[in-house]
Amino acid sequence: MVMLLRGISVSVGKVVGKAIVLQDMPEYSPEEKLQGDPEQAVRQMYGTVENLNDEMVLVSEKYAQAGKKVKAEMFRMQAVMLTDKIFTGSIEQNIRAGYSVPASVARASSEQQKALLSLNNPMLMERAQDLKDVSKRLIRRLTGYSDMDLSDLQEEAILVSDDLPPSVLINANDMVKGLIMAKGSQTSHVAILAANMGIPAVVGCGDVGGIKDGQTVFLNAVSGEIQSGLTEECIRKAMEECEKNREKCDLLNTLRGTVPATRDGTKINVFTNIIDASMTDKIIEYGADGVGLFRTEFLYMNRKTFPGEDEQFAIYQSVAKKLANRSVTIRTMDVGADKAADCLDLGHEANPALGYRAIRICIDRTEILKTQLCAALRAGASGNVKIMFPMIASVDELERALSVLEEAKRELRKRNLPFQEETPIGIMIETPSAAILAQKFIQKVDFFSIGSNDLTQYTLAADRLNGKVAYLYDHLNPAVLWLIQRTSDAVNGCNKTCSVCGEMARDPTALPILIGMGIKNISVNLPSVLLVKKLIGLLDRDLLSELAEKAVCLDTAAQVRDLVRSSLPDQYWDWCS
Repeated sequence: MVMLLRGISVSVGKVVGKAIVLQDMPEYSPEEKLQGDPEQAVRQMYGTVENLNDEMVLVSEKYAQAGKKVKAEMFRMQAVMLTDKIFTGSIEQNIRAGYSVPASVARASSEQQKALLSLNNPMLMERAQDLKDVSKRLIRRLTGYSDMDLSDLQEEAILVSDDLPPSVLINANDMVKGLIMAKGSQTSHVAILAANMGIPAVVGCGDVGGIKDGQTVFLNAVSGEIQSGLTEECIRKAMEECEKNREKCDLLNTLRGTVPATRDGTKINVFTNIIDASMTDKIIEYGADGVGLFRTEFLYMNRKTFPGEDEQFAIYQSVAKKLANRSVTIRTMDVGADKAADCLDLGHEANPALGYRAIRICIDRTEILKTQLCAALRAGASGNVKIMFPMIASVDELERALSVLEEAKRELRKRNLPFQEETPIGIMIETPSAAILAQKFIQKVDFFSIGSNDLTQYTLAADRLNGKVAYLYDHLNPAVLWLIQRTSDAVNGCNKTCSVCGEMARDPTALPILIGMGIKNISVNLPSVLLVKKLIGLLDRDLLSELAEKAVCLDTAAQVRDLVRSSLPDQYWDWCS
């Protein structure tokens, strides 16, 4: 009998393969008592922590030297968690209270995980999963239990796990063709890693217990569906679907280096979003027009100290130099809400999405912002750099940010350092207030970028990470579309530019509406660049204006979807499945 699971697609692709069901180490009993000398047990614990830390630091350095920043940061962050004095101190305290060393690790880990989970912050919840991973690695080492090692897989496989530790996926070789997880979210480290490694992945499936080791599985990481218990006929059809997907990918590859334009000749720039410098070569390879969103907050995460000016400058400059004339839009630090950073120690907020985050932190702690602006301005001397401020909600906030920018320029002049004097400055349109006041904001900046994820959640008062209100969160809601139309009109009225980033930019249903509204810049994650180029080439700009006008006047997102679906030919939709 065919079993169907549904989850969240975090890295697209389609693959048929044999499942490897990863059995994690059983939960260690936190009640096991110590047999032996407490002092010797404490020494054993600290010695094991030191050895494991040394290994993790070496692995982190290896990945850093290879330019694999995401992997490097993962190991570095976990090494920091492992050696944290509060964590090791809690382990020691439990040992001296009479518990065995592994039980003491389990107890200390459980206490800290509960504390993190109680804060009800999605990013801190993910940190709890990382702490769980670190603790299990330590217990494995203490008890002689072998680590899960995927670096030497001999056959292609689809990994199936309840909650795969990030450290395991990091070391996987290229025989891993897919990933299925019962737990996880779009912001989890495993999801970010899978996308970075180009592994089709679906997470948050609920229960993967029905998938057996060695069983043939069809992973459709386009629709977020998994089929197991397949008959021979089902396998044949799944293989045909995968082959069609490969053929589509081959055809899309022919678009590398082409200029994206609608059928009637309107050029639409397709940019990409990045989190570090490791993807720069692929941006050129895919023919993206540049970086529409450099998410610099990842430079601040998983570290106890702030990245300095020279460290940031080196990263920004390397991207700007490699991309030459292609533009690179550096968004200043957008930490807070669901993105935590140890170096900031933001503490607990009852409603972090509406609290102390992004530009609100930066105009309060101006040295952080000035350091980043100095680095970005200096990088502009080596390429085409733009600077963008996130989460702007009022004109006052923008003016305070611009005053810090002028301070940064004065400081660089005083230090006789070359920088880009006329750096284009923009803001993210993520709040309804910014969209409503778009005509006022555009007089003070050079460009806008619409952050559809936050704009949707703030317009509809629906947390985008809360499954209970998922029925409300929809970027095709006419209220969201109205705000985007207002923003685009303000920009087009004064010959400045506006882009859209976020999930909406790669949604085939939203794309025709955005172009119809006059949006000429789209920024998507790198794997979506070629598909978006293809879809743009199937559209007629003149016909889309009327489509956008109708969409804004509808009552519901469902009506918008029906309108777009019926207005475009089957040829367009064939590329979207």
